[in-house]
Amino acid sequence: MPTHRYEGSCHCGAIRAVLEATKPADELEVRACQCGFCTRHGALTVSDPAGQARFAIEPGALVKYQFATRTGTSLICARCGMYAGVVLLEGPKAWSTLNTRGLGLAAFAGRQATPVVYEGETPAARIARRKAKWTPTEIDLSE
Repeated sequence: MPTHRYEGSCHCGAIRAVLEATKPADELEVRACQCGFCTRHGALTVSDPAGQARFAIEPGALVKYQFATRTGTSLICARCGMYAGVVLLEGPKAWSTLNTRGLGLAAFAGRQATPVVYEGETPAARIARRKAKWTPTEIDLSE
């Protein structure tokens, strides 16, 4: 059951996110994916598979970007350009990992990230890993 709440937003505030986690920030792993997209954005991501996440996105403020296996959708603010996180969508279900830097999640500032490399994963293995490690997510595009 989530007991810790972390809130943040992109630079201009058009994309807001909440992570309701089951652990305090210092017990959640912060990851630094080594792909070209994440390294160019300086992304540090966090998720809690037992928690819940929510993105609230103002109309017209979202750019969706997919690359490589197209198994995830990166959420980028159309106004300020900030990379907020990435979601895996499957029917009505969604899972995400949040970019702690892009969303300014203060509880994770200064944390040392674990470098991760997913090169060579099959699309099926990537989807399975994300479902197991990412946070169940709700996306609200009406705000």
